[in-house]
Amino acid sequence: MSQPPTAGPDFTAPGFAGCYRHPDRQTGISCQRCHQPICGECMNPASVGFQCPKCVAKGQSTVRTPRTAFGASMRSGSGGTATKVLMGMLAASYALSWLTGGLVVSLLAMWNEAVTEGQFWRLLTYGFTSAGLFGLLMNLLVLWIAGRALESLLGGWRFVALYVAAGLGGATLFFVFGPSSSGAVGASSAVIGLLAANAIVKLRGGEDIRPDIGLLVLLVLFGLLIGFNNFGWIGTVGGILVGALVGAILAYAPRDRRTPIQVVGLLGVVLVCLVVVVAKIVAF
Repeated sequence: MSQPPTAGPDFTAPGFAGCYRHPDRQTGISCQRCHQPICGECMNPASVGFQCPKCVAKGQSTVRTPRTAFGASMRSGSGGTATKVLMGMLAASYALSWLTGGLVVSLLAMWNEAVTEGQFWRLLTYGFTSAGLFGLLMNLLVLWIAGRALESLLGGWRFVALYVAAGLGGATLFFVFGPSSSGAVGASSAVIGLLAANAIVKLRGGEDIRPDIGLLVLLVLFGLLIGFNNFGWIGTVGGILVGALVGAILAYAPRDRRTPIQVVGLLGVVLVCLVVVVAKIVAF
């Protein structure tokens, strides 16, 4: 009578077990966090021993992303995405206006009579219109040089909000103090507002801002020389004032409540501008 086959000898080392992710692989190493057996493929070096992929991922999810003093995430390779988007919008606005014989810019530029009649979108689109090809190229150059650096400190959404608020500030001051029958383009006002905010950011960091102040004064004087008759310089002053104010809100917000205070401050600036515009309309 034949005997039943017996099992082969067990060559498994004492204390070895199957990897919890690859049960067919025997191992004597355990994860230092969850203590489950892990094979060579699943071992990730830790400060002491090894960790499994699941514990590594869990640990990374609890690590705070490093941020700048103004709230921007310090991620490498951002490349100034918001700056490039704004540059693209300025270029597109000019190109569409050129293709339509000036129709687009006439719908987007600041025109006080039109705003009085209810075309409030001009208060925002004003900051995306440029005066001629040379004006467009100058705005793009300043954005490319200064915009990316400022965006890296503030972050994308803060940078865009600053640009829009500076443009709105320029449009508001132009509406209040400019003649009712006048109009203007305002990308330069928004861009100069960024430079004013950059000066405030540098001041917050303890840097010398006298060159920045000198540049802003020169830009205002240049605006007076070339735009005295059409009152376009008023928008430049408005962009500087609101840009500096928003820059202060973003730069000096306390770290423990930074984002809520920045958001409330930005919304407050926008609300004040709108209230001023409505008050001017009602008064007349």
